[in-house]
Amino acid sequence: MASPLPPPGRNGTDRRANARRQVSILTLVIVLVVAFVVLAALIIWLGDPDAGEPKVVLKVEPHPQVPAEVVAQTPQTPTGPAPSSSAALIAANGIVITDPALTEQTNDGPVPIIAADGRRPMDLYARPFDRTDPRPKIAIVVAGLGIGEAITQSAIDKLPPAVTLSFTPYGTAGLQSSVSAARAAGHEVLLELPMEPFDYPSNDPGPNTLMTGSAAMDNPQHLQWLMSRISGYAGVMNMQGAKFLSVPQDLRPILEQTKRRGLYFLDDGSADRSVVPETAQTAQAPFARADSVLDRVPSREGVELELKNLEVAAKTRGVAIGVATANPMTIDRITAWAADLEQRGLALAPVSAIITSDQATPTLPAEIPAPEEPRPPAQMLPSGDGSQN
Repeated sequence: MASPLPPPGRNGTDRRANARRQVSILTLVIVLVVAFVVLAALIIWLGDPDAGEPKVVLKVEPHPQVPAEVVAQTPQTPTGPAPSSSAALIAANGIVITDPALTEQTNDGPVPIIAADGRRPMDLYARPFDRTDPRPKIAIVVAGLGIGEAITQSAIDKLPPAVTLSFTPYGTAGLQSSVSAARAAGHEVLLELPMEPFDYPSNDPGPNTLMTGSAAMDNPQHLQWLMSRISGYAGVMNMQGAKFLSVPQDLRPILEQTKRRGLYFLDDGSADRSVVPETAQTAQAPFARADSVLDRVPSREGVELELKNLEVAAKTRGVAIGVATANPMTIDRITAWAADLEQRGLALAPVSAIITSDQATPTLPAEIPAPEEPRPPAQMLPSGDGSQN
């Protein structure tokens, strides 16, 4: 008996239904592919959605090859006293450039202060030196840095790391970068404080100059502004100031502030009437006084003669300090002179190593007399209302 036939029209209806399902699936696939292509095109056209966000790239080098590289990390075994803050700026060679634990925030910016654990900027930011070294010690300070970018970089690159570099507070916006580069290269750094000369105002050191007499009432504000210009310095040095350094009642508050903030004071030796030694003793403030202005006669022969005299002074007294203004000639002469200094039985030391153990503590700092002729003024100083250029 023959099988029953399907109802009429059923096969045609199933085929049409299957065809519709296949078309629907194909359409869905096509829509998905088109959507993917459109999305990919939008990403390519608009770029990485995170491209505008700030990113931090950390470079980890267990054994850095470039001593001057600076990283925002605290090393496990830094040179000298260990910083307490993980935000301290450290050079790859372990030198502490700045540590926020040794700063106090003011309206003008951060100024140095003794840390809560007793660490002082003059210790943390000092260039390491073996104080038991029996050889006569000579400290050289090259001053007037921070205004001319080329001469500042030349001093950082060419001078031996043991030479102390002194920066004016009137540098450009890159002043702190230059100071950080100097610290990373191993130099001890000083900040210059402009002080009233006898011929003020015809000879004006610059904005926020420290003054004598009735004008001295503004010195605390001026000093705060000056100290906030840079960070990472171990001490301060006068810029001009023959009159100011001769008035103990106006000088003493400055020395008391440098002591309170853990800094030493260097008298550049240019003021014949300076009362820094006796005033510093009274204030029990760490200090030193330069023995020679190296470029008093601004010539190659004059600088070389002063360097020879400095060697004699060091061999006679055990220590000596010379100060020079930064220029290509003085930088070249000092560099050449220092090349074989050790062969002559002398040690090139940072200024902090000349601060004796008595001076480095707040008791009985030793007097270092030896006034010299004025050194040439720094290259140029801006005038204005006290804002940093």
